[in-house]
Amino acid sequence: MAKDCRLFRAASGEWVTRASLAEGLRRAGAGGHEILYVHTDISFGQPNPDLGREGLLGALLEVLLDLGAGTLLFPTFTFSFCNGQDFDVRTSRSHMGALNEYVRRRPGARRSLDPLMSTALLGARPYLVTDVGRNSVGEGCTFDLMLRERDAQFLFLGVRPSKCFTFSHFVEERLQVPYRYPRPFTGRITDASGRAYDDTYTLYVRHKDVIPASDGAFEAEAVAGGLMPQVPCGDGFLSTIGARAAFDLYASRIREDINYMLERPYPEQLVEAFHADHMTAL
Repeated sequence: MAKDCRLFRAASGEWVTRASLAEGLRRAGAGGHEILYVHTDISFGQPNPDLGREGLLGALLEVLLDLGAGTLLFPTFTFSFCNGQDFDVRTSRSHMGALNEYVRRRPGARRSLDPLMSTALLGARPYLVTDVGRNSVGEGCTFDLMLRERDAQFLFLGVRPSKCFTFSHFVEERLQVPYRYPRPFTGRITDASGRAYDDTYTLYVRHKDVIPASDGAFEAEAVAGGLMPQVPCGDGFLSTIGARAAFDLYASRIREDINYMLERPYPEQLVEAFHADHMTAL
């Protein structure tokens, strides 16, 4: 596909092209990393109708592949067991965005068997999704394995970190914050070969009446401190941050203020109560 291919028309009337998106990603620090974990919300403007859905998604993936990362990771969370559903690694749809679903269905993509928070992978280091444990944001999860690597980076493709940075809950689990607790979920998994079996996975969920913050404080501090380059792109933004830098900043702020991640201080009396019908976020 041509480098000047038009992808999105912004509200200003300007076009986001394949070339301008690639340049924005490089300016945001997304190029050349060993591991790139991509959060997406394709909010750059009106999609070019001439491309069609598959053409647009294919063009976006080509731009990401051209960044040169050895490994691309995409969240394909389903929270299946939380919602009382079985999980089929081949067919269970994610609600993490159209590009993530496109990647999940791509030949050669690998997907973890986690029935709560699966991840799709393209490229090297398949162990990041094949060798994960049964604690979705705990020891042995994809985030944990990423953090052990030398060069793991998060990319926010059109989405603000304050809306989707699930890695923050891995930090909460590491610090064992008191307002969350490990809850087991059991259900049936079908693997890539079609074998079905029952299994149990654990998720670090909030106690009753614990409300997560949505003020964007982490994003603002990370950008101001130079940890998170952020570049305008059409109607949206492109941002990146290193996994270790993100962990250290989150951990530092939570240790300073245990309610840092919350809308208001957590209740004195903590109640383990959980209910979900259409859970899409932790």
